[in-house]
Amino acid sequence: MRCDLDLDARIPGRRTGWLRIPHSRHESGYGIVPVPIAVLEGAPGPTVLLTAGNHGDEYEGQVVLRDLVRDLDPARLTGRLIVLPALNLPAVLAGRRDSPLDGGNLNRLFPGDPEGGPTGMLAHFVTTELLPRATWALDFHSGGSSMEYLSCAMARATDDAALAARLEAAMLAMRLPLALVVQATQDARTLPAAGLARGVIHLACEIGGGGTLTPASVAAAEAALRGLLGHAGVLAPDLPPAPPPRLMRVAGSDHFLFATARGLFVPEVALGATVAAGQRAGRILSLDEPDRPPIALQFGRAGLVVCRRVPAQVVPGDCVAHLASEA
Repeated sequence: MRCDLDLDARIPGRRTGWLRIPHSRHESGYGIVPVPIAVLEGAPGPTVLLTAGNHGDEYEGQVVLRDLVRDLDPARLTGRLIVLPALNLPAVLAGRRDSPLDGGNLNRLFPGDPEGGPTGMLAHFVTTELLPRATWALDFHSGGSSMEYLSCAMARATDDAALAARLEAAMLAMRLPLALVVQATQDARTLPAAGLARGVIHLACEIGGGGTLTPASVAAAEAALRGLLGHAGVLAPDLPPAPPPRLMRVAGSDHFLFATARGLFVPEVALGATVAAGQRAGRILSLDEPDRPPIALQFGRAGLVVCRRVPAQVVPGDCVAHLASEA
C-alpha cells in the first residue's frame, strides 16, 4: 500500500491524491481502492490529521472536511493538515458502518495488518505512516444509521495526567455542548487509541446520527473543527467565543443499556433527558405474540442520555441508550 503524495515534502499549498490499497478481485485483477487524501500546508507549524468516514454512514465530518479541502486557503495555516474525508472509502460508498469488501469495521481494526484485507491494510497504513507525522488528530463520528448522539467532543481516559490535561483543554476548545472522557469503551483497536499510543493528541467527536444530516449537526461539526484548529495554533480563530461545555464521563458498563429480547423498543425517555437509577427507559413489545406482556428496560444508574437507538426493532444485545455522568 502506498500514497500518491510525498508526505515528507513540506510544500506550501494544496495537494490531493490517493492512498492506494491493493485489491485484486474478479472485475479488476490488479485493482486498487483509491482513498482520497489531501495535504494543506502553510507556514511552518504542527501537523493535524483530520479523518471522517471511518464509518461510512456517519456524514457530518465527511461534509466539513470536503468543504475544508475545497475552500480553505492554505496560506492561512500555520502548520499542515492531512485530511481524509472518506477514510474507509468502500464503507462510505456503501453508506455502511463496515466495509462491503471484507466486512471490516475500521475503527475496531487498529493498529491494522499489512498482510490483511483492505480494511486491515488501511488501518496499518494510518498507524505507521500518518499518525507518526501528526501532533494533533481529530476523528469525526456520528451515531450512524442505528444511533443518534447529542453533540459531544470525546477523549479516552488516560493515567498520564499531563496528557489528560491536554486532551481536556482540547475538548473544551471544540465548541460543542458536551465534552466526554470515555473509559467504559476503552477498546484498544480504535483510531484514537492508536493515536494516543503513538504520542498524538487524539480527539474524536460524536455529532448527530440516524443516517442523515441536519443544518444544526453540520454547523456543530464545523464549529468543532474550527475550534480544534484554533486551539492547536494552526488556524487563527474566526468564530465568536462559545460557552464552555459540560464536562462528563462515561466510566462504566452501567452507562449502557441493552435490549434483552427481540421486538419493538418503545422509548419512554428522550435524548438529552436526565434519568435516575432504576427509571424505566422503555419497553419491548413482541412482534409475533401481541398478547405477551411487554418487557421493561430500566437504567442501571443515573445520568444524561447522550445517545439513543434510532430503529425501533431490536434484538438481544442491541444498545438502546447510553448515559454520561458528571465528571
